[in-house]
Amino acid sequence: MAESGRQHVAGRRRRRTSSGTELSREVYVDAAVNLIENRGAAVLSARTLAAAAGADPSALYRYFTGVDDVVRAVGDRMIGLGLDRWTPGTDWLDSLAGLARVLFSVYARDFPRAGLAVASRTTGLPNEIRAVELTLGLLRDGGFDEETAAKWFGAISGAMLGQAMFEGAAATLPAEIQTADKTSWRDLAIRLPQDDHPHTHAAAPHLGAYMVQSSFEAVLELLLRGLAASAP
Repeated sequence: MAESGRQHVAGRRRRRTSSGTELSREVYVDAAVNLIENRGAAVLSARTLAAAAGADPSALYRYFTGVDDVVRAVGDRMIGLGLDRWTPGTDWLDSLAGLARVLFSVYARDFPRAGLAVASRTTGLPNEIRAVELTLGLLRDGGFDEETAAKWFGAISGAMLGQAMFEGAAATLPAEIQTADKTSWRDLAIRLPQDDHPHTHAAAPHLGAYMVQSSFEAVLELLLRGLAASAP
């Protein structure tokens, strides 16, 4: 749902924090991102946000309807960062690939904990609507009608955000667990009886290479090939 007029008016009131910073929606979004990246999304509350912003807990409600409204604003901030980095490509397919890459990078690489927290959310806010409009426009440039463009938009966004959540979750595991998981794949050929699992045993060296790196580009390649093949 779009931001209400009441929120916009309230957001323009000049109120300062204990450190002298002027309060705004952006100050709360900054505080939320820092809290999530350092302590996890579960710590978000009116009190923790107030402490991070240097404000009274009640001040949050001058700018947001509640903590979940802040989470949606974090999601929209991340989409906006991706859009600001995006440059159109040589054609509609190249442009789609570039858009998917910059958004994935923001969610999975720049802010993995925040990405994990907001990737499954719908913000309904301006940057999300911009991303929808851009993606649908590129798909229409590829020759798809409105309904098919909407279907492929869902598939593309689901694949990109799903990959971002998967990689963000892996990146936020303790270092020793990440190492153990990678070692398990790399040692697969040693641990696996060849006679019981011949295909897995034969592919084990390749699994040991591919399963310890990002699969985003491979998934994106499949999507792009499918779009190219099905374009009118």
